[in-house]
This record gives sequence, C-alpha cells and structure tokens, in this order.
Amino acid sequence: MKKRLVSLLIVILLLFSLSIAVFADADRYVFDEAGHIPVDECATLNELGARIQSETGAAVCVLITAQSGENASDYARDYYEANIAAENGILLVHNVSENVIGYYTQGERFAALDEEQLTAIMDAYNTGSTYFYAVHDYMILAYSYLLGNTAVGEVTPQDNSAIPADRLYDRVVDQAGVIDAGTLAELNDLADSVSESYACDVAVVFVRSLNGKYVVDYADDFYDYNGYGYGANDDGILLLISVGDREFAETTYGYGKTAFTDYGLSEYLEPRFTRYLSDDDWAGAARQFINDAAELLRQARNGQPYDVYGGSAPRQEQSIGQKLGLSAVISAVIGFFSGGIPAGSLKRQMKSVEKNYGAANYARGGLNMRRSDDRFLYANVHKTPIPRETSSRSSGSGGGSSVHFSSSGRSHGGSHGKF
Repeated sequence: MKKRLVSLLIVILLLFSLSIAVFADADRYVFDEAGHIPVDECATLNELGARIQSETGAAVCVLITAQSGENASDYARDYYEANIAAENGILLVHNVSENVIGYYTQGERFAALDEEQLTAIMDAYNTGSTYFYAVHDYMILAYSYLLGNTAVGEVTPQDNSAIPADRLYDRVVDQAGVIDAGTLAELNDLADSVSESYACDVAVVFVRSLNGKYVVDYADDFYDYNGYGYGANDDGILLLISVGDREFAETTYGYGKTAFTDYGLSEYLEPRFTRYLSDDDWAGAARQFINDAAELLRQARNGQPYDVYGGSAPRQEQSIGQKLGLSAVISAVIGFFSGGIPAGSLKRQMKSVEKNYGAANYARGGLNMRRSDDRFLYANVHKTPIPRETSSRSSGSGGGSSVHFSSSGRSHGGSHGKF
C-alpha cells in the first residue's frame, strides 16, 4: 500500500512539473540554447514577443543553437511543430556552429507576406550588431509588417497612417511630474528656439515608468506615434527619461541620424546630461541636453558632424584627449632638447651596435567572410556573420549611426543607458 502511494505521488509530481514547463514555454519566444544573450536581455525580448502576439495574433520566435548536422530550415520546421503552439508564427533558427540561419513560417499571417518582406526580416537579424539587437530588430521588423506597415526606412505619414502629420505634444514633456510649470515653460522655449534655428526637432520626455516596455521601443514609438520630427522628413532627436526605472534612450530620425552619430551620443551628449540625472536634477539634465544638441547640430549644419573622423570637442571646454595630446607635444619638444641631442652624441660613439630587423619576420593575416543563399518555397538560408557578443550597441568606432527598426517601420538611430 505504501509503495502504491509513493508511486502515485511521484506520478503526480511529474505531471505537475511537466505542466509548469508547458506554461513556462508558452511565454517564451526566444530559445537561446547557445547562451549568447544575457538573462535580463532575454526577458526583455520575451516581453516583446508577448506584446507582438497579443497585438497581432502571431508568434515571432528565435532559436539560437549550436546543434549541427541538419538543414537549418528543416530544423526550424521540426522545432516549431514540436515546441511552439501558435497557429500563426515564424521561427528563425541560427545555427552558430555552422554559421547559418533558416526559418519556417506557419499560418495565414505570414503567408500574406511576400518573399521580399521575408528576406528583409532575415536581413534585419543578419545586420544586428549584437545577438540581442539581431533578435530585437528581426522581431520588430516582423511586428511592423504584421501591423501592415509595408514601408521600411524613411517612413512618412503617407506610408503609415498611424504616424501623425503634426506634432501632438510640446518639445519638452513632463509626464512624471518632476519639473515645475515655470521651468517647463523655460525649457520648451529653449527647445523651440534650437529646433527652429537648426530645422531639426530637439525634444525631451519624462515618464514615470516604462511599464515593462524596452526603453528603446518606448522612445521610438513616442517619437513616431506622437508626430515628432521637423519638416517633410521628420528630422529630429528625442531623449526619453524614465524616472522610476532610471533608464534613458535617445532616438534619432531623418537628419537626426546624420547630426547625432553613435560617437556623438556616447562621447559627448550622454556623459554631460547623465551627471544631472544621477543627482535627480531633471531640469538640469534637459537643459544640458538641449544646449549640447544645439552644438552638435551647429557642427553638422557646417558640414562636420561630431564623429570619429570629424567634428570637434565642445567649444566651452577641451576634451581629455585634446588636453593629453597638447601635453604630449610639449613633452616631446622638451624631451628632444633635454635628452635627444645628448643621446644622439653618444650613439655616434657606439660603432659596434647594429640594427635588428627581426620583426620583419612576423606574418600578417586576415579574415575572409563570405555569404551564400539557398532559397526554398517556404524558407531560405543565409550565411551570416555572427553578431558580436557585447550586450550594447557599437559606441561609434566605425563612424556614423547604427540603426534599428521601430514598430512603425522606420529606421531609427540612437543609444540608451541607465543612471
């Protein structure tokens, strides 16, 4: 009798554990078997997946695996049928051991997309600067197409009717209630003056909470669906600050992507306004951001965007690098006269010393990356560079602006961080 009770209890526990696993997988859209995405970032992507399915009725899923030996598209089909219950959905499989991606779609929602759109979705993953952003951009672009936003890139209100033709809010918005009315009016006057002077919107938005939304998506959507952007091309930059989450994101669009490069955001703007955020000086952060945005716009309109290969340091103070560079020149001149000339005299007396050219024996090598495509009726496979391991976007070492997609179908630049 006791053995039967023990056996029954074991069976019940097994069934309970299986049911927990099923419920847990129901909220999973990112399956990272290779361990390339940090746990917190994976949670962010799964929240995005849940929002996409809730709003579109389709599951947008990703599997990153090191398992090899099977066609990626066939593997995607088998994995989808075994692990994903959604009637409408897409699963992208990235086989990191063979550096190949493939996909499988199911249901009428994705059957309505043409091959050009499906290829664009795959390419969004291919061009991600990290595993996180590869998955994020793939999911967001699929989301955009599911919403019916067929235009991608420089999207206008005519391309997507959900984007207002006119701005709906002031350029400085305080939904968190952290700035008094008089100061808010002063900041709006400043933002209006800068925006009009350089024909590019400069906006700052304070919110109390992100409500579980990824800060970059929040900033992009606030910009797009509230009509921000100057002129026909909706040029601009918007800084979104979540007071409760202590996170921020800058989103750029149109000419904003030219004027506010990755390097300009990370090396100039962010270090200067985040020091105010750290002290909860919200008005000070907004004022600093608007004034510094004006400086970067001034440089860009003069043909020299602040970037790795162009622009200059803030006019009101030298950067550390410039100060060190000036010191190095002075030190070199002093060193030449104090030590170089005496050393040269001693060198002429050392007739037995010869130069060694052994370093010429070192060999130089390189990495040759290739890409190939195999196309099938319902799936395609791409050779693709593996995204970098880092969990943040490039700081602009290559110059220009890295871009990502928003749910409106627009191609935004920008950056984000915590304070």
